[in-house]
Amino acid sequence: MDSLIEVDDAERVRTITLNRPDRLNALNSSVLEHMSEEIQKVTAAKNRVRCLVIRGAGDRAFSAGADLEEIRGLDADRAQIFIRRGHRVITAIEHSSVPVIAEVDGFALGGGFELMLACHVVIASDRSQFGLPEARIGCIPGFGGTQRLPRTVGKAAALHLMLTGTRIDADRAWQIGLLSVPPVPAAELGREVEATARLIASGSRTGLANLLEAARQSTAGPALEHEAALAALSIASADGQEGITSFAERREPIFTEE
Repeated sequence: MDSLIEVDDAERVRTITLNRPDRLNALNSSVLEHMSEEIQKVTAAKNRVRCLVIRGAGDRAFSAGADLEEIRGLDADRAQIFIRRGHRVITAIEHSSVPVIAEVDGFALGGGFELMLACHVVIASDRSQFGLPEARIGCIPGFGGTQRLPRTVGKAAALHLMLTGTRIDADRAWQIGLLSVPPVPAAELGREVEATARLIASGSRTGLANLLEAARQSTAGPALEHEAALAALSIASADGQEGITSFAERREPIFTEE
């Protein structure tokens, strides 16, 4: 297994760790492909894995989102290939027959935030921060955020987060319904997640799968397809590329399109 992600098993709980702490666990094509493979393995591991935990390495980020170095310079066609790869992984998590917990410590931004949204349970430390900053760089959320966020927190809170691109802290995330439990001290996060995962994994695999299926709300396919197309166009646009470049150069973007 490539070191970009690490996989550990403890009884009936499997943990996937995004292992790019130097890049704030940013999501590139290789990470997404490895994650896709692991999700498939979990689904196929009948009567063994009954709960999956996704976390980020280090103490700074769950995931800061899509790797801007990879999407910088992409045209619309190549951007859409990248976005669809992300869609496949995140949709597979949402539709997993095995419950998935997001263990969030630090930043959950952009694509990392969207990855978190697809998980069935979200447990976060009190030092975590959340946001969809794409609007600040001339882009839009492209991994399902425009559909899943309003469904999770409601239209008003979702549009405020997306249109302003601002970050919120863990307390605010709990208030608007992003977290499954109130934020916990960072030193206690691992124990909280482990206890929750073990409790979930003590249930029947079939029963857990049926519960998730009954509770699952469909994310409309055409809406996700439309989001992917618009996100690709945004990335490839002059303003999108200017925004991505300015972020990398740590300066304010100069948007030119009217």
